[in-house]
Amino acid sequence: MRKTLKKLRLDRGLSVDEIADEFNISSSYYYKIEAGTRNPTMNLAKRIADFFGKEIEELFFSQEMDETSKSNRTA
Repeated sequence: MRKTLKKLRLDRGLSVDEIADEFNISSSYYYKIEAGTRNPTMNLAKRIADFFGKEIEELFFSQEMDETSKSNRTA
């Protein structure tokens, strides 16, 4: 799960519907991005990162790499 992305949204007091409207996407698609079950396009990832003042890697790759490294250590 992309907890950082959800926390940033909640810290700004935004609902999933409001943030989805900001990026002109469906709320269900944004929710899936936030939940980690869908990946945004690079363009959308850049827009989301810019909106929150973060780097793409910080929002979309660091947690995935952490999860990958954890699963590799237990294998």
